[in-house]
Amino acid sequence: MTEERKFSDRQITQFFPLDFWKMHGCGNDFIVFDIEELTTDDQLGSLAQYLCNRNFGIGADGIIVSVPSATADFGMRIFNLDGSDGEMCVNGIRCFAKYQFDQGRVSETSHISGRISIETTMSVVQVEVKRDESGFVTRASTTLPDPSFNPLDCGVTTTEDSDSISVQVDDQAIDLQLVSIGNPHAIHWLSEGHQTTDYELIRIGPRVERDATFREKTNFEIAELLGPNYIRARVWERGVGETLSCGSGACAVMASAHSRGLVDDLAVIAMPGGELFVEWSGEGPITLEGVVTKVFEATIES
Repeated sequence: MTEERKFSDRQITQFFPLDFWKMHGCGNDFIVFDIEELTTDDQLGSLAQYLCNRNFGIGADGIIVSVPSATADFGMRIFNLDGSDGEMCVNGIRCFAKYQFDQGRVSETSHISGRISIETTMSVVQVEVKRDESGFVTRASTTLPDPSFNPLDCGVTTTEDSDSISVQVDDQAIDLQLVSIGNPHAIHWLSEGHQTTDYELIRIGPRVERDATFREKTNFEIAELLGPNYIRARVWERGVGETLSCGSGACAVMASAHSRGLVDDLAVIAMPGGELFVEWSGEGPITLEGVVTKVFEATIES
């Protein structure tokens, strides 16, 4: 182990002991906790890399940190496993809502209504939960601001005025539709006869994510229409890699499908980790609903 790594490890242990919950939304997994002392983004990014390592840490797609908010019921920050700022993470938001409800931290009004507001880096979002007979949250829905098809909102570096672009991966042109859900997404619809299960996402995903077309990288989705209002998709998440599901990715796929006339106002987006239900009329806010799960809680002592 290098001296640099030892120094990094000493910096990380300042956060210990650390109480946390391991959670997931359809397999998109997170380590959720509170930090009371002031910390920098660099410190939280390093902590994310340390904790999310699936061989030497707890293992997760990202960390979610509960922070104060002056404009919502709760505030949260999310950092990807590579240490980058996750900005907007819909599955993470839904898990975070369960984290607050199940610990009895919400107001009496929110407890009765099952609704809270959460401030993220990008915006304030509304979350509504469903609970079992014991009062624990089993499902959560998140309402997000209007999807945007503006290339500027999707972080492209060119002067494109269309949401349809193409990027080159080796000798293959990948046709993409750009959608922003508060974070950038690029959706590739598979042609007839091709399936998401056979797609070389591990090879192509990182190439699209890091293509020079995108100012700060992008999330990349592949999708196929399987039946009426039923879509199968896989996601290569910016700063993470392939994940079992992605809430903002499901919303982006829904927005793309609706804009093409492929679905009605309510559709199921089936990802490897499970099904997410997305509702959008073609304008205005978009809502995603699905299962949220607490796997376990524990304390890192050192």
